[in-house]
Amino acid sequence: MALVEVGLGGRLDATHVWDGGVAVVTNVGLDHVERLGPTVSAIAREKAAIIERGDVAVTGADGEALTVVRRRARRMGAPLREVAPAPLLGWDRDGIEVDLPRLGRTRVGLRGRHQAANVAVADAVLDALAEAGIARVDDEARRRGYAAARWPGRLELLDVGGRDVLLDGAHNPAGAAALATALDDLRPFLGGGTGGVGGARGTAGARGAGGAVADASDAPPLTLVVASMADKDVDAVIRSLASAPALKGAHVLATSIDLPRAMPADELAARWRRHAPAAGIAAVRSVPDARAALDRAVTKAPGPVVVAGSLYLVGVARGRFVDDPQLRDPEGDAE
Repeated sequence: MALVEVGLGGRLDATHVWDGGVAVVTNVGLDHVERLGPTVSAIAREKAAIIERGDVAVTGADGEALTVVRRRARRMGAPLREVAPAPLLGWDRDGIEVDLPRLGRTRVGLRGRHQAANVAVADAVLDALAEAGIARVDDEARRRGYAAARWPGRLELLDVGGRDVLLDGAHNPAGAAALATALDDLRPFLGGGTGGVGGARGTAGARGAGGAVADASDAPPLTLVVASMADKDVDAVIRSLASAPALKGAHVLATSIDLPRAMPADELAARWRRHAPAAGIAAVRSVPDARAALDRAVTKAPGPVVVAGSLYLVGVARGRFVDDPQLRDPEGDAE
């Protein structure tokens, strides 16, 4: 069995030469608009084109995107499973708990309440694979898989010299909004907080599955290290991130990646400064070298560090802070 992720859009992506029997449109947001179209409906048409005759289709899309996906599925005669986010029961430092239709209370080893939508889609995909006669996964295997799920660079929490460092790409407005919510939820659990159990966005404290409350109001401020590609909707990403109450009093280090597409650190810092007063951000600094910005954050920040805005920056951070044996060059390997 192969799980093949579309690279960009769907209709014109190279992966569209292949059809696997189950087609999944997880959700639709505004990204890559210069290639896929300026509206959610236009982008949805590009994505929904992966649904072909003979497929079983699954989607977590809603609104106008769902209308487009439904239309494509009807045209192709493909049965469509429409999936709502699983009810969120609680969360803690290392994951969430949700209520899935057949499994009931289920642990998911991924941070962020948006994963309640993703796990619901994943569970529906497993049902669709069974319906298509491709694979069957029993309930206990599903529970083990969801609990063991890990996603490097997506709300990945590292311990760097005793300091919590949270990595998340968050390179488009939807991703930034998800990170903003997650920062509010996770703040009581991050090093520099007062401990306790998870919480509700916008409250002084936080509630998780156990119902206990954690107050992060007196915790040291976050330090946010950010970079961005220049072709992204940078202002919308900043607005989404800056909406998080957890960033009140934060210090922002704007940096850049050594790539032609990257936005210069000074320009990114200037954009953050325009939003800083309304968001209650304490200071914005430009540190052009990404490694220098990361090192400054983990050595001088008063509290936890968040690295976001670009998957390229997350890659630099993981190269700096994560000793992954699979990424090392073999010893004695000669060119």
